[in-house]
Order: sequence, then C-alpha cells, then structure tokens
Amino acid sequence: MSAGIRFPSDFKLISVTVHSGTGDIDLSLTHLEISYNEDLFNNTASGYVMIKDSSDISNTLSLSGNEFIHLHLGKADDTTNIIKKSFRIFSIKKREPLNDGNTETYLIYFCSEELFLSEQYKISKSYKNSDITTNIKDIMKTYLHVPNNRIGQIDKTYGVYDFIVPFLKPFDAINWLASYARPGAFGSTNMVGADMLFYENKFGYNFRSLQSLYEQSPMREYTYAPKNLNITDAAYNLSNALSYEIMDSFDTLAGVNQGVFANRLLSVDPLLRRYKVTDFNYATYSNKVEKLNSWPITNNYQNRMGDNIYETPEAAFKMVFSNSNQNDYAVIKNSPGSVARDIFAETYIPNRTAQIPLANYHRMKISVWGDPALTVGAVVKFNLLSKNPIPQNKGLDYFYSGNYLITAVRHILDQFKYRTILELCKESVPEPYADVRNGSTGWSNAVKGVI
Repeated sequence: MSAGIRFPSDFKLISVTVHSGTGDIDLSLTHLEISYNEDLFNNTASGYVMIKDSSDISNTLSLSGNEFIHLHLGKADDTTNIIKKSFRIFSIKKREPLNDGNTETYLIYFCSEELFLSEQYKISKSYKNSDITTNIKDIMKTYLHVPNNRIGQIDKTYGVYDFIVPFLKPFDAINWLASYARPGAFGSTNMVGADMLFYENKFGYNFRSLQSLYEQSPMREYTYAPKNLNITDAAYNLSNALSYEIMDSFDTLAGVNQGVFANRLLSVDPLLRRYKVTDFNYATYSNKVEKLNSWPITNNYQNRMGDNIYETPEAAFKMVFSNSNQNDYAVIKNSPGSVARDIFAETYIPNRTAQIPLANYHRMKISVWGDPALTVGAVVKFNLLSKNPIPQNKGLDYFYSGNYLITAVRHILDQFKYRTILELCKESVPEPYADVRNGSTGWSNAVKGVI
C-alpha cells in the first residue's frame, strides 16, 4: 500500500499546468474534474480537464488549440507510482456560465502531440531487408520524433520483409505494419500467430504481443464483495472493487462469424499459378499459446453434423494473393530479385483474424479507488463471488473470475476523490467448462432439432 494513505480516495495532485505562448498557469486549484484515458486498441492517450473559471483563463492564455498541458499526479506520499505526462490541447467544449454570470465551466480536451504530428504528415518509404520492429522504431524516431524517454517496451518480431509504405500517415503506417507482424520469442514461450499491438500507456509507446502481455503476473487483485461501511482499513478498501459490469459475456455466434474458433484462408499465387488452403483451428491454437488463465473458452459440444465449433473453418472465409515460398521453385530460383520476400500471409491472416477478437471474448468494466500504477497492458486478478444461495456452495464464480488484461483505463479526479475505471478482457477461464456427457433424450433431441 502507498505510504501516507489514510483513506482509499486519497490522492496528490502535484500540478496541472497549461503552457501557452503568453505564459504558464497551474489549474490545480480551479479544476473540477480531471480525466486521463488510455486504450490498448488505440495509439495514443488522451483526456480532459474540467475547470471553473472566474479569472478569464481562456482569454488570458489566448487558448487556440496550440497549447500544451502537463499532468503530474499520484497517491499520497508515493513517489514511485505517479502519472507525469505532457499533452497537446486541441479543443474547449461545453463552455457554460454559472448562475452568477461571472464564472463559467468548460472542458479542456488534450491528446498526445504525436497524434497531431501523425495527422499532419504522410510517409512514402521503402523498407528493405528489415524486420517490422526496426521499421516501426524508424517511424517513431524519424517521422514523429518521439523522445527516447517516451518509448516503452518494444517486442522483437520474427521475420525479414521488404515493404513499401504507400503514402500513409505515421500511425496508419505503424498499424498497417503491425497487422503483418509475427511476434518473436518472449520469455520461455515461442509466440504463435500475429497479435502485435502498438499503443501508448503511462510509460510511453509500446509495441507488444498479446501473448507476451499474458505472461505477466497480476499487479493487483480485486474482489467485488458486499460493502461494510464499518470497515475503514485503507488496504481492504483499495482491494475491494467499487462496482463491476460484464460488458461482453460469451457470444459463440459472433465468435463463429468472426472466425475466432475456425477460419479458412485461400491464398493464390498468380506468378506460379497455384493456391493453398490454410485453416485455423482454435483447439490446436489454444494448446500452443500463452494464456491469461489455464483453460480454453469452449468445451467438446458437437452439433447435429458431428462437428465441434472449431471444426468448421468455412464459417469465416478469406482470400488473398500470396508469394509464399516462391524462391523455392526452379522457374525463378536462379533469378535474384525477381520476387519479393515472403509476407507470410498464411500465418498472419488466419491467426490475427482469430486472435484480436479472441482477446475481447470476455469484457468487464470495474471501478476501483484511484491507483496511478494501473495502466493498459498490465494484468490484474478479479474475484467475482458466486451468487449461490447455499452457504456451503459459496465461493468464486470461476468463469468470470481470474486474470484479466487491462485494455482501457480512465483515471478520474474531482476535488474530493480519485477513482480508476478499468476495462478488462480475457480469452480463457481459470476452470474448465463441463464436457458434454448428457445422454438424456431431451438433450439428444435438442441437438438434432427434434421437438
């Protein structure tokens, strides 16, 4: 627990400073609310500051959307877990007078400066004989001028490619390259598929494989339990979730349509006039990869055709032009430079088709007392208590408890308290779903569609 915390809502707002062409001003005493947001599936962080202005701040600073704001906040006397970042102000919204007419409130919206730069420039560049990690680092340094202290963890990727970036904005180029990227080995695991993501968190810009994120140990453990108003222990309250909402439970129909469980790729080589069929099978995939929890998200149910949910790849079908293994064929083998390097379409397309929606298969939102250490890409453990009314059967809801990946975080500070809203996702469960062994006539008829 952080030093100096007496109440779970405690926080320390060190400064909220606006830097403009006419001077600097600290909004710490005039703010009504601060919201700082991160999203794993977005490239940059953003937020807003709501202020109560009776000093004509907007006019004095000549705010026009070309200013900067610096946030520095933490928890009591903890100097380790802090949020300290600078952003570009891009808009003022909801500007309204209060009853006295001499005071007004408004929201100052901000985002990372790199988002502005990415919208202003485009890239046309050839990257030859290089890996995707190197290319993305080059875009960050050459086209966005990201300082070294703003670059977080960048995972290595597997494979060497030849790419021509076709006049894309920097972030669009990064996301385009990331869709091809195959993760290299991380820790004790050889990563499978193509699940690389580029995002910003409190530590800077990161390029990570979902599987490498799944290998982390939980940084916090939360339990949603009945609130006891007589408990004043800060440590207890900090680990007790204030609320929860299950945003997305299992959706097998969507999973089938999206290709989460099975999908098929038809890759066509127009040069050699051949084709290849590649099938993704969730059961095979699940046995190879690092997971947040121990068990997969499906059981052994077979439909009336006798097929499991991961045995029907025609459900999600894609076709692409491919150049797989062209150099192995004698017709062009002795013509150096006659073909481009393999883009490994048969690997990245079937796997990424499944891996990204799979990461969001279970989604939950929880509210906890403010914690500046919480950032996207981290793992937390959430315990949801069973609603079983029988005392001896009380315990955890094992399918909705377990390890979750933080995919979005919103730190909210008003004048009196600090809360953190977490969006959590997981692609596995801590206990296995029951195997189908129901031999009843009712079950058998239901499977067959017999009334």
